Amino acid sequence: MTAVETPAPEAVPKKPGLMAKLLPVLTLVIGAVAGGAGAAIGLAAAGMIGGGGGGGHGEAAAAAHGEPVQYVEVDNAFTSNLTDTGRYLQLRLSVSTTGGEEVATTIEKHKPALVSAVLAVLGELGEADVADRPAKDKLRARIKEAINEVLKGKGEGASIDDVFFTSLVVQ
Repeated sequence: MTAVETPAPEAVPKKPGLMAKLLPVLTLVIGAVAGGAGAAIGLAAAGMIGGGGGGGHGEAAAAAHGEPVQYVEVDNAFTSNLTDTGRYLQLRLSVSTTGGEEVATTIEKHKPALVSAVLAVLGELGEADVADRPAKDKLRARIKEAINEVLKGKGEGASIDDVFFTSLVVQ
């Protein structure tokens, strides 16, 4: 007869308990619920759901009416000296429209004129014009107006709905 070796008790691997098996799943579920709640709170604060907030952007209203919002990245880094200091401003921007692909094509078609218009707006800025959020919101409105004036002046029926800074640095 042959002898069967029995491993020492400490060498036998222990099977994980039910809690050890469920812990990663529970962590994932709790994280997903917390993330979803945070997103809902953020959307409510931005005025996109519920009735509160109202961030001043037209995308939520346009999307609610079935008009798709399209974002167009203006592939240009804008740099300008601030008029009242030795500092300068550098920014990148995107625009949004509910005008469809026609507007995106129009923006590309008239890009040199649009870049020039944005640089003209930036050339008039002082440090107070980029000091805080309300000032930056006013700047976004000024840039939007300048872009739409160029498009209108070029005989285009297309227009943009909003301007977004994708990068903004003051040095």
